[in-house]
Amino acid sequence: MNRVTFFTKPDCRLCDAAMFVIKKVSAQIPFAIESVNISEPENAEWLTVYRNDIPVVHLNGKEIFRHRVEERRLRKILAESG
Repeated sequence: MNRVTFFTKPDCRLCDAAMFVIKKVSAQIPFAIESVNISEPENAEWLTVYRNDIPVVHLNGKEIFRHRVEERRLRKILAESG
């Protein structure tokens, strides 16, 4: 099963919009979703990498989106990942 990792932080409007799209797609195409709050101390390495770029989405460990998630493109990427 594909794994989507969603890098976010509190009070992020772009993150809310991106998660809406991810959840919408996941209702039709199953995949695991892991949310990573880059503001938490245990995620300091991700804060260093993505401080000004969230939301960021990885599929199976590879970055596929930054700032915005496009529903059509997400569907295509998931279909191609098998």
